[in-house]
Amino acid sequence: MHPSVVRAAIGGLIVCALASPTGAQTPNVKLMLDFSIQGQQSPFVLAAEGGYFARAGVTVEVDRGYGSADAITKVASRAYDMAFADIGALIQFRGKQIGAQVISVFQVYEVAPMLILSLKRSNITKPSDLAGKQLASPPGASSRVMFPLFAAATGLDPSSVSWIDVTPQLRETLLAQGRTDAITTLVTDLAGLDRLGITENDVAIMRFSDFGVALYGHCILTTAEFAAKNPETVKKLLRATAKGYRDAMANPKAAAQAMAKYMKIPEDPDVLEKQVEATVVSTNAPAGKPLGWQEAADWQNNLSLLKETGGVAEVKPVNAYYSNEYLQ
Repeated sequence: MHPSVVRAAIGGLIVCALASPTGAQTPNVKLMLDFSIQGQQSPFVLAAEGGYFARAGVTVEVDRGYGSADAITKVASRAYDMAFADIGALIQFRGKQIGAQVISVFQVYEVAPMLILSLKRSNITKPSDLAGKQLASPPGASSRVMFPLFAAATGLDPSSVSWIDVTPQLRETLLAQGRTDAITTLVTDLAGLDRLGITENDVAIMRFSDFGVALYGHCILTTAEFAAKNPETVKKLLRATAKGYRDAMANPKAAAQAMAKYMKIPEDPDVLEKQVEATVVSTNAPAGKPLGWQEAADWQNNLSLLKETGGVAEVKPVNAYYSNEYLQ
C-alpha cells in the first residue's frame, strides 16, 4: 500500500476525531511499519477504517517501512513517533547506545515467526546444508537481521552463506525461479506461494524457533521520552490497535476484505486471508492480561539468547526495554 493511500484511509477519520464534543485538539501520531503493507498489517487498517483511532481521540498517519532496523532508527531520530518492528532489532539497536531510548509498549508476536524456506529439490534439510548456498532477503528484513543468531545457535558459520539483496515482492519469485537456494522470511509470507506454482509439498521449512531461536517477534515501539510526554496518546493508539487485532482474530476474512480495498497493487483475497490467519495465530494474547502484555521472564530469555549467540555484547536491566504501563 502506498503511503498516501494509507494516509487517505486514516485521514478520512480526522473529521470524526475533531468533531468530538470536548473540542480538545486531537493528537497526531506518525507510525512507521516494518515493510510495505500486506495482510499481516490489517489490524492497523481495521483500526482506521472502523473508526477506532478516531473514537479513541487520536489521528494516526501510517507509512510503509524499509525493514525493522530502519523503522527503529527513524523513531529514535524522532522522524516518527512510533513503529511496528522486530524486538530483536530493537535489542540490537539499544546495544549500540545511540539515539533515544527506544522501548516496546505492545508485544504483537508471542514468538517471532521467522523461517528459512527452500525448495525440497535443493536438499536443504538442516542448518549445515546452508553452507556454500545463496540466500535471498531484503537487507533490513528481521529474518535476515536475526540470521546470525540462527547461525550461532546451530553452529553454522554465517560467512559460509552469500546473500542476494531483493525486495519483499520478488523474494519468493527468485526462489520459485531457482535463482536462489533459499530465502529468509516470515510465516505470513508463505500464503502467496501457490500463485507461483509452489505447493507446501514442494518446500522445506526451518523455523528459527525450532532451532533454539525463540524470540519475541514484532512489537509496537516508541521512545521512552515520547511515551512519558504523551502517555494518554500512546494509550489511545494502543487501545484502538488492540481492537483492530481482536477484530482480525475474530474474523480473518473480513480483515482481508478490508485490507484488499486499500491495496494499490491488487492481491488475491485468499492470499490476504491466509496472511491474516497466520498473523492472528502468532498474536500475543496471554490469558488474563491485556492484548500486547509483556512478561519480564520472556524478556530476560530474549536478552540472554541474544547475548549468548553474539547478537549483542551487553544487555541492560530488563525493565529498560519495555513497559506495560500503556496497555488497557
